[in-house]
Amino acid sequence: MRHSEKVQTLLAAIDAKRYGKTRNYISGSVSELGPYVSRGVISTRQIWTYLLSRGHNFEEVFGFVQQLAWRDFFQRVWMGLGDGINADIRGDQQGVKHTAVPAAIAAGTAGIEGIDIGIQRLLTTGYLHNHQRMYTAFLTCNLAGAHWKLPAHWMYAHLLDGDWGSNALSWQWVAGTFSNKKYIANQENINRYTNTHQRGTYLDVDYEQLAGAPVPGVLEPTLETDAVLPFSDCDAAAWHQAMEKQGLRRWNSQSALIENRVVLHNYYQLSPSFESGMPGTRILLLEPSVFAQYPIAAHCVDFMVSLAAEIPDLQVFVGEFGALQTALQSFGEVEIVYQEHPLNRHYKGTEIPRDWLAPEVEGTFSSFFSYWKKVEKSLRKEYKEIRGY
Repeated sequence: MRHSEKVQTLLAAIDAKRYGKTRNYISGSVSELGPYVSRGVISTRQIWTYLLSRGHNFEEVFGFVQQLAWRDFFQRVWMGLGDGINADIRGDQQGVKHTAVPAAIAAGTAGIEGIDIGIQRLLTTGYLHNHQRMYTAFLTCNLAGAHWKLPAHWMYAHLLDGDWGSNALSWQWVAGTFSNKKYIANQENINRYTNTHQRGTYLDVDYEQLAGAPVPGVLEPTLETDAVLPFSDCDAAAWHQAMEKQGLRRWNSQSALIENRVVLHNYYQLSPSFESGMPGTRILLLEPSVFAQYPIAAHCVDFMVSLAAEIPDLQVFVGEFGALQTALQSFGEVEIVYQEHPLNRHYKGTEIPRDWLAPEVEGTFSSFFSYWKKVEKSLRKEYKEIRGY
């Protein structure tokens, strides 16, 4: 099935009411649209618009839409803080013992079934339930004493829906550097939401004991950056191999341009509909510097390239934006069109705003609920205008 068809199938299968009741359970209702939202194939607003077209009552979709708003909130924070999200935001992380990744976390062998099963699935498929992400971050930061940043990079590298804003800020939220307190969970909680029945583990204690517990022996061995981040999976050689597999052509200065206009795609914008009604040569820009800072695993590379293959007449340029600009100089005046994103701030050309859930709600907000208050008001107004009540 083509990705475009799968997106429509997933949209039609959304059970927003059940989602609101069961989303915290790994067996609960999820949309599976996350990878397509993160890669820019479909926007949060397009999903909202689709739900409106289905005639749902606002209260039925409330929980689902609120989760869409979390995605936009994290993006708004990233836009506002820029590289500032790469450092502790609201004060230093407390209880840090090292800046590595526990080896048992990286391998999915921490001895907690509800977490290990999730991590092993992540490493092979790129999927990890949101609640398991929180559990993994808790175990890594608040029990094993790791600083959040490298483990967050490790998880991001493997997620098909990897979005550095959402990932970094979620890890900071768990670690207490983007929230009022650290997040913890005991075995009873994990059993409940992951459908496991473990007893007698190092998490099988009450919360008071857990808060001051020593680092479990299984979490003491650690791995440093080169051992946990898949740099070789996303270097130039890996890109070219993946491109050839999908039959994608490389663009260079000897290639033709359509009406001296370039429409840029990248890891965060892979929608065939982006600027589809306008002329231009479509180029997927893969900047080595971006993937050196935010490496991704082979299955994420394959997913990205398979999405790119569905963009008509797309060509690929592996190099920095400045190198692309230089290569375009021989064509004279060229318009470069791209979509706004925190990683695109060095781009020069015509910037197209993103399709935000509530476009009129702009700026940076200190908390999600201050943001959600304005978004909810906007969406309820829109709902009333369309539905008449």
